[in-house]
Amino acid sequence: MNYIISFFIGGLYTLSYSPYNLTILAIISLVLFFAILDIDDIKDSVIKSLLFSIGYFSVGTYWLENVINYYSNINYILSIFLVLLFILYLSLFVVIPVYISSYLKINFKLQKNFSFIILIILITFFEILRSQFFTGFSWFNFGQFGLESPFKYFFPVIGVHGLTFSALILSLTIFNILKQKDLKFFIPLLISYVIFYGNIYSVNWTSNSEDQIKVSVIQPNTSNKLSYKKNEIIERMKILETMTYETKKYNPDIILWPEAPLSLTYNSLQNNFYKKILSNIEPNINLITGSFYSVDNKIYNSIINISSPNSVYHKKHLVPFGEYLPFKDLLHTLYNNFGLNIFDISEGDNAQSIIIKDYFAYPLICYESIFSEESLIKNNDIDFILNVSNDGWFGNSLAPYQHLDALRMRSLENQRYAIRAANSGISSIISPEGNIISLVPFGKKGIINNVIYKKNGTTPLANHGYKILYGIIFIIFLFGSIFYNINTFRHTLGTDR
Repeated sequence: MNYIISFFIGGLYTLSYSPYNLTILAIISLVLFFAILDIDDIKDSVIKSLLFSIGYFSVGTYWLENVINYYSNINYILSIFLVLLFILYLSLFVVIPVYISSYLKINFKLQKNFSFIILIILITFFEILRSQFFTGFSWFNFGQFGLESPFKYFFPVIGVHGLTFSALILSLTIFNILKQKDLKFFIPLLISYVIFYGNIYSVNWTSNSEDQIKVSVIQPNTSNKLSYKKNEIIERMKILETMTYETKKYNPDIILWPEAPLSLTYNSLQNNFYKKILSNIEPNINLITGSFYSVDNKIYNSIINISSPNSVYHKKHLVPFGEYLPFKDLLHTLYNNFGLNIFDISEGDNAQSIIIKDYFAYPLICYESIFSEESLIKNNDIDFILNVSNDGWFGNSLAPYQHLDALRMRSLENQRYAIRAANSGISSIISPEGNIISLVPFGKKGIINNVIYKKNGTTPLANHGYKILYGIIFIIFLFGSIFYNINTFRHTLGTDR
């Protein structure tokens, strides 16, 4: 029965994310997980943690089946198998910490709660490792639960992975207070937690500005394909052109198109299509778009300021199996058998900024927005975050909401406004507090006309990375080591007498 419960409480945790935002369920899920996890039995704890993880990551990755169908000729059964295999891979980043903690508990006769503290530390580190291993997949992190809650003030200080550690520690504390166990350890821990929170609550780490920027975000809602007929490309051009001219009455400073809304390179359209549009909008308006970009026989996935073409950013963190095939020369035959025929996009190496009029924007293209550490704004002069994406590959699933939440976390971690254009949604404008100011829903055609403001300065997380989190982890581990070793030592002396 506990095995079935493990699976369902893993799924329960995901209801704390968008579009449900039932934050309390994340804590309830973890409290229940600690309650049923028998860390004295390695086999039992591994099975329960595996089922918990499968319940959790199934919700986070089921949409990959839709992506596989877009990118390959793989049959339905095989695509399901590959998704299940990936879920098992992600589950290892929880199962291995549980195995290590259970092994240490049994073989070194550690106290149960001290073993749980080790487990919490390991899950946090393994989540960070997941964001880097095999180019990284920092999707569906446990810390995402804090977005629509008072926990969001932790983001600019300890980041999403710090929120993961925070959720686990708080849940273990609540579990022990309810059981009236080890209160001399957990009550001071809870008090420290509250004091720390009180010192970061509603703090503006970056400076406000009265410099208003008028923005128009365009969502054309055109369907995804890997190849297009000439008439389809022309139709897309007409949609983008018409929607762009509709913004003229708003007279924005910036018009933002989504990631690569046209299958042709910028270079092939620069002197005709783009030139025509620029001639029909006010010269003070800057048109920004995602686009494929050709240079030196390489193709990049880029963000380009069409109004000032020298201002361009090439995507650095590419999607494996989506924008390139890992070890393509070595595994060429295998990829052909799977029907994977992807043209490799080149990896960019230019500066992480794009100039728009007198402003500096921090560009993130699609997949890049899910990585916390790579998206930290260390330059005081960056005014806002600019994100283009194409989430049509996800189908009608929870993935567009999950992807939007990733950008909301990046806004919070850097305390910057973010503007996002996605081909089929969800396009939005996000406040420095991670709140959605305005949006166009997924699967809808529309334009956002709104304002953002410059924000300068850097957050503690941007200044120090995850060093603050590592310091907190070390202090709690040291406190736990002293507390539980002293108790064990006193118990041993009492027995000897």
